[in-house]
Amino acid sequence: MLYFIIFTFTLGFIYALVVTIFFIGLLRLRNEDVNPTLGKSKSGGIYLGAEQSDLFSQGCLNHSLPSVSVVVAARNEADNLPACLKSLLTQSYPSEQYEVVVIDDHSTDNTYSIARAFAVDNPILKVLRLDDTAECGIKRISLNSEIRIPMGKQMALDWGIQACRGEIILSTDADCIVPKTWIESMVKAYERKIGVVVGFSMLNEGCQETRLRAKRKVGEPSIDSSLTKFHRFLRSLFIKLQSLELLSLFSAFAGGLKMGVALACTGNNLAYRRQVYDELGGFVNLGITVAEDNMFLQWVDRYSKWHIKPICHTDVTVLTHPMRTVRDFMRQRLRWASNSTENRLSLVCFMVIAYGFYLLLPTALLLAVFGALLWKFTLVFLSLKLIPEFLLVLRGLKLFNRMDLLKYFPLLEPCQILYVLICGIFGLLFNVIWKGRQFSS
Repeated sequence: MLYFIIFTFTLGFIYALVVTIFFIGLLRLRNEDVNPTLGKSKSGGIYLGAEQSDLFSQGCLNHSLPSVSVVVAARNEADNLPACLKSLLTQSYPSEQYEVVVIDDHSTDNTYSIARAFAVDNPILKVLRLDDTAECGIKRISLNSEIRIPMGKQMALDWGIQACRGEIILSTDADCIVPKTWIESMVKAYERKIGVVVGFSMLNEGCQETRLRAKRKVGEPSIDSSLTKFHRFLRSLFIKLQSLELLSLFSAFAGGLKMGVALACTGNNLAYRRQVYDELGGFVNLGITVAEDNMFLQWVDRYSKWHIKPICHTDVTVLTHPMRTVRDFMRQRLRWASNSTENRLSLVCFMVIAYGFYLLLPTALLLAVFGALLWKFTLVFLSLKLIPEFLLVLRGLKLFNRMDLLKYFPLLEPCQILYVLICGIFGLLFNVIWKGRQFSS
């Protein structure tokens, strides 16, 4: 039992230390990372302030803003694409300074035709269709001697970026809605040595009901009318827990980035210089992965001289859809876990430590219940997880202006341990199917 106590405490201490470092990173975020200072000049143009990067002239107006290309890879997103495009085509950034490029990735629904219909009245929208011969036109610059031929979203992104003209590339997903000042605020975040700006997303907690109402035929009863009050409460609670869990992850990502640790990011809110993309040779060089955004971020950190900047304020936070069912949620997390071994060695080691600690926590609880372990040891182990995580989540929710979710923290903790233990192992044992494609773990 002594070895069990020492081992569990050691894993817990390392875990608590790393989470505390992420928390310190969040505390170090500067005012402009959480509260933008963009304004309008007297002439009505966008004013970017005095401290500028090499992309701008000091105090520049519209005519000297950098050109921006927004890339959206879409596969079977006919239901979501219209709302996404509407938000992208009504940005506060000058329309002559940005373009939107949509790449249809072998969709079997009306994704391509919907995008083409939008392009008729919007000259800044360019629509491409990825076909089986597209790979022949994609350039590669190998940084890795063991490159496997990629497929899907990686190829779609490369196909679209090579048709772009922007100095800055922004990417989002077809099921996301971006705020009106998204491009403007992401561009503002650039400084001289910044190569990548990482934004984050929140769940659009009312989007499921809106989409179901839109699809309901005239005369059909509403979805809510067929549900009991208790079922509606459970559905709402599930979405709230998803929101809290996602923002907890993003808080750790942002804190880690501020401390110089590139853990991960979200591909639905990412900006990078075209120069950075060209230097790394594009997404195809990452090999086959279901986490091209995370791998790209880590490659920038590992292979380039550029710095990475997280930005957490609401002017750059995009909205995305929650998972509708627990099964959908678990499939998503299994997909995320399937690329665990692709990460850098230091991150893999931390993930192993965290998994071991999560596995030992319920074991310690059972031992305490049956009298084989003193409760004081179990409480110490629990505090090593709960205290630093609570501080991290508290700071993160303040940054994202979602303090309403804090009350769900006690309920999320046991759920998090359970799904991490399940997905952490099964994500590595079984192949992952994502949007009709199978990926080997």
